Amino acid sequence: MPPRPREVTLSECAQQDIDAWLAEGPTTRHSVRTFIVWTKKNRLTKNVTVGFRTARRTPLLSQEQRLDWLRILVEQPVDTLSYRVAGMLLLLYAQPLVRIVRLEAEAATESAEGLFIKLGEGLAPVPEPFAAMLRAHLSNRPNLRTASGGRSPWLSPSTRPGRHLDAQSLMERLQGIGIELQAARNTALRELVRDVPAPIAARMLGYSDQVTHKHAAAAAVPWGAYADAVREQAKSTDGD
Repeated sequence: MPPRPREVTLSECAQQDIDAWLAEGPTTRHSVRTFIVWTKKNRLTKNVTVGFRTARRTPLLSQEQRLDWLRILVEQPVDTLSYRVAGMLLLLYAQPLVRIVRLEAEAATESAEGLFIKLGEGLAPVPEPFAAMLRAHLSNRPNLRTASGGRSPWLSPSTRPGRHLDAQSLMERLQGIGIELQAARNTALRELVRDVPAPIAARMLGYSDQVTHKHAAAAAVPWGAYADAVREQAKSTDGD
């Protein structure tokens, strides 16, 4: 299943959108470079580039480093609550920054079973203590005393009325406290597909099947083979 549309026009497209789109799909997406060069030449886009693809190792944190960062964001005032919540969404759910800043407050839903957040299809559970952080943030979102009159739909409103937090600003703040963004997202996604079959993770997190299967394979979690084995076992049981 393809990822959710970003709803960004060509003229609004930023480098973060290009980077996230390239990261979420197959390597053949780099062939868009010729088109991007053409759009820049014709002044349809600006300040966006697609470099030549080169083979390289996937940057990763260790799971211990990821857990350390989660603990730091929960327990230490390394930044404001708004930015710490954004960091948790990166480290817990492998969400790209451009998607984090476009989340609306109503993506978080409270039920008798607890707090959930909509990142793709369906709802992803929000575990404690992050649930307490997210509730605190939702009850006191920053930058609401603007011309929007406190009616901003965004989970992380900007200081500019009606706008969400800028992805570039978020990137700089998280990098400023020492988080390696791409490594954090890769590790989070890899650990998630250890616990959840790749197709389910794709739908829950808003990724394509190709991306989650790639990370599942890299994490040595062959869910497709596992499912086949379960089906074969069920057949043999039925035949007994």
